[in-house]
Amino acid sequence: MHKIKNFFKNVFSPTNWKRVTIAVITLISAILAIVFGSTFYVSKNVNKSVEYGGGVEFLVQVKNLDGTENVTQEFTNNVADQLDSRLTGGVAFNGVNVQTQNDGKITITKNGALSDDERKKFEELITDKPTLVLTTLDMTPLFINGQFNENQEKIDYANISKFVPPLKPAGASAEYIQQTGGYEVKVDLLDNDAQIAWSKATEYVASRAPQSTILMWLNLDELVQIAKDEFPTQWKEAQENPYNFVYVTNSPFSKDGQSFNSLKIHEINGESYLISQGRVSGPLTGESFTISGQNFTEQTAKKLASNINFGTAKYELDFLSSNYINPSTVSGSFEKALLAGAIVFALIAIFMIVNYGLLGALSTISMALYMFLTLLMFTILRGEYSPVTIAALVIGIGIGVDANIILFERLKSEVYAGEKLIKAMKNSSRMSMSSIIDANLTTLIVSFILFYFGTSTVRGFSLSLVFSVIFTLVVMLFLTRWLANLIVRTGYFNKRLWLLGIKYKKINNLKANARYRQFDYVGKAKWFILGSVLFVVIGTIIFVTIAAPQQDVWAGFNRSLEFQGGINISIEGQNIHLITQPEAQDIHQWLIDNQEKLGIQNMADVLTIKATNSSNTWFKLDIQTSQDLTNSIDGIKAAIKEQYPDLNVWSYGISPLQAQNLVKNALLAVGISFIGIITYTLVRLKWTFSIAAIVGLLHDVILTVAFIVVTRLQLSPILVAAILSIIAFSINDTIVVFDRIREKIHTTSFTGVLTKAQVKEIANSSIVDTIKRSLFTSLTTILAVLVLLAFKDATAFSFNLVMIFGLAIGAYSSIFICTWLWTKLETRRQKGIQARMDKKYWKLPGPDEQVFVGINDFVA
Repeated sequence: MHKIKNFFKNVFSPTNWKRVTIAVITLISAILAIVFGSTFYVSKNVNKSVEYGGGVEFLVQVKNLDGTENVTQEFTNNVADQLDSRLTGGVAFNGVNVQTQNDGKITITKNGALSDDERKKFEELITDKPTLVLTTLDMTPLFINGQFNENQEKIDYANISKFVPPLKPAGASAEYIQQTGGYEVKVDLLDNDAQIAWSKATEYVASRAPQSTILMWLNLDELVQIAKDEFPTQWKEAQENPYNFVYVTNSPFSKDGQSFNSLKIHEINGESYLISQGRVSGPLTGESFTISGQNFTEQTAKKLASNINFGTAKYELDFLSSNYINPSTVSGSFEKALLAGAIVFALIAIFMIVNYGLLGALSTISMALYMFLTLLMFTILRGEYSPVTIAALVIGIGIGVDANIILFERLKSEVYAGEKLIKAMKNSSRMSMSSIIDANLTTLIVSFILFYFGTSTVRGFSLSLVFSVIFTLVVMLFLTRWLANLIVRTGYFNKRLWLLGIKYKKINNLKANARYRQFDYVGKAKWFILGSVLFVVIGTIIFVTIAAPQQDVWAGFNRSLEFQGGINISIEGQNIHLITQPEAQDIHQWLIDNQEKLGIQNMADVLTIKATNSSNTWFKLDIQTSQDLTNSIDGIKAAIKEQYPDLNVWSYGISPLQAQNLVKNALLAVGISFIGIITYTLVRLKWTFSIAAIVGLLHDVILTVAFIVVTRLQLSPILVAAILSIIAFSINDTIVVFDRIREKIHTTSFTGVLTKAQVKEIANSSIVDTIKRSLFTSLTTILAVLVLLAFKDATAFSFNLVMIFGLAIGAYSSIFICTWLWTKLETRRQKGIQARMDKKYWKLPGPDEQVFVGINDFVA
């Protein structure tokens, strides 16, 4: 044991050559992992979003089972929600986006270059609504037309819809079981008659013991058809029983009957047909029943609930059209985004090396490792490389650089104050820990809340941000800090401080009279506050001036088509006459030449040609405009049909509800995030910090919205992601400043109640200590966005512009607005403490300490 202790003591000896060896091996391993992992895995499994890689768009019509098309918008929204849940799992991470339109229509987009066969299969996945059926082990259906099958009639696979159980529409949900920490699926019955039928059915199944099992099937008719057509031999071996057929060896039991076989996964996916099976011991009563005991995770429980809801829903989906869509930006935009990212990385690396020497080089490797791990996680989860991903990565880079700057700036401050290098590293590691953890945990809280309460687009952004923060913490706390300490403790740099970016002339010689150290940040904050107020007033005047005449709040924004709504007019070929490219160009020119006759403004801007097959031989034309064409749409379609009688011309309204719901949901998520931030800061700091932080965030959001109004940038979903990014960055910046204030209060010589002057002095000195770090972090993050802006096709111009403004606002609000407000609140709190002390609020009657003879009755 003693030898082992000595071995480790020697290994980690401050001047031992083994320390250098460990550091070198670790760095080389990290570099090799980044290079080979990026080259042979990440780069070969890129999943581009529609914006970067194009995709396919589908349009479907929602119909009631009676065949009518007059469905309400609420009904269409419910269908879209079920489709979204089934196709995406509720997270915008698999390239599928579902949006409701007017007139009972739904658009579904999927990223990637799908072949015509793949497109057809995905189309069938959308429109072929599965049917849910409950049977016994011998395949006797439990229900016929919503009633219990008392006569045990055999199932008719050609008329499977008559055997759907009487379940409440959208009545299945995943429920968390607090006692066990697991999940179950709760299913509501349709009505009182359904409850009676369910009780009879379960009583009947229970009486069949030991075969008292209920089987839950999806697309049973499809399964039987596949078995008959593609696997006739296995179908006969299974005795033409689907329950036998879905298992390996065409039997649920092994040959000796001692164990269960597994469901098939190669010939067919058995789990997609037999979705659940459960034993019943007696009749079940009540308005609902639960499915449990199947080791559900949250994901599997939600999937089963979604399948039940979709399989019992009383509607049909008719396919209307599909087309291939090109990337929203020009060709090569994704490659430009990658090049922009490489330039950003190089510039930040140069900045870090110039300021921190070899420690900056170490942070460069750490930053590369963070980016690699984040992109690796995207790739493993089949995440999309999209503008939303770019937004999260930009903020992640800022957070990662910030964590390094906090540590290295603290190290330089300690050395300049006269501490030896090794002790300075120890102190800076210890004292910067709370700032790094607090800043990142608050960002993580915001991210988790956005994920839980946000729409699929917001969830995609928040999940990306979660990865960024987690890997920043892992790399920063467990690699960079460890390696930095390892390198410093070799003793090699004690007399070579310049290699770490430390200037000898500043040691014990910091200029106390430097202008930025003498500046009264708190006192001058009123001018910045006045500037913010004036800017908000200007934005409000512009907003009201535009919105009031139209009596529409949304009209105050320059809205994109997603937010404003409008109409889509499609011109397509028919089976006997498909549109070729020359014909499409001819129609395109005719529409532009006759835009005044048709009454459509800016035809060239709202008209697009889209391919309808993967070989780009057949085309369609779409007119998408926010112009109100309600009274003229019939005339427009008639004029086009008159010119081109062999073509189909039809239209539908583009609904703004989806985009508006995105904003409403984002506002809800942000509001709850504020509650999370208040709770965390109350625990870690005090209520004065909590209020100041929330007001600062509100300030940043309001000013960013005012900027969008004043500049008349188009309000679009990507701008919502930009605002969320600004919130995440701003809270990170604010917490670092507040953490330094807390440290100042605890470590300075102030005693008793703080005066107004002392509170102000603490605030100003804390800003002085952190302003360099705030500027460095903000400038590096803004630099990243500026590079993206230079590559104008890499990401949306409006997104970059809003990000630059928001990052600058976030930095100055942390320094001036939040800190100024904290001084006001803290001064009031200190006065309250003094008032209670004057009133002897905490003074208790009697002695301060109870005296016990022989124990504490001594006299000093």
